[in-house]
Amino acid sequence: MQSKWILDQINTLKIEKKINLLDFASGNGRNCIPLSKKNIMVTAIDRDQEKLNKYKNFKNINSICFDLETSVEWPLTKEYYDVIIVVNYLYRPKIKKLINLLKKDGFLFYETFSLGNEKYGSPKNPKFLLKDRELIEIFGEFLLPLSFYDGQMNDEKIAIKQRASFKKGVL
Repeated sequence: MQSKWILDQINTLKIEKKINLLDFASGNGRNCIPLSKKNIMVTAIDRDQEKLNKYKNFKNINSICFDLETSVEWPLTKEYYDVIIVVNYLYRPKIKKLINLLKKDGFLFYETFSLGNEKYGSPKNPKFLLKDRELIEIFGEFLLPLSFYDGQMNDEKIAIKQRASFKKGVL
C-alpha cells in the first residue's frame, strides 16, 4: 500500500519543473510508480531485483539494484536529489548519509515504524523500530524539521510509526 502521507507531501511542493527524487529502499514501487507519472524523475534503489523488475519499464524510473546495508559505497550522486523518500525502512549505520544526497533546498520525507509497533505486527525487533523522536534527533541538527508525528496509524492495519519532513538549507 502506498503512503498517502508521502504522496501528500510531494503534492504540497507544487512541482513546476522536472525534479529528481530518490525512493530509498523502494520495494515493490508502491510510491515511485505513482510519482513517476508526475513531473518527477525517480531513482528507485532496492536490493531485490525481482521487485525492481516490476517497474523497470516506466520511463521516468531509473532502478538500481544494490544492497544498502553493505560496506560498499552507495552508487548514488551527492547533492543530486530534490526529494528523498524513505518508507518502512531503517538502517541506522548509514542513515545520515541521506543528508549528503540532498540538494540545497531539497526535502527529505521519512516514514517508518517506531517502538510500540511490536504489539501490532512486524517489525518487532527493536533494531528496526525508531526510538522516541529519533528522526528529529538524527536529522534535526543538519536539516530543518518541517513536521513530525509519532504515534498510531490506522491505514490498512494498526501500526506505530514516525513521520517527519525536513528541508536542507541554512540552519
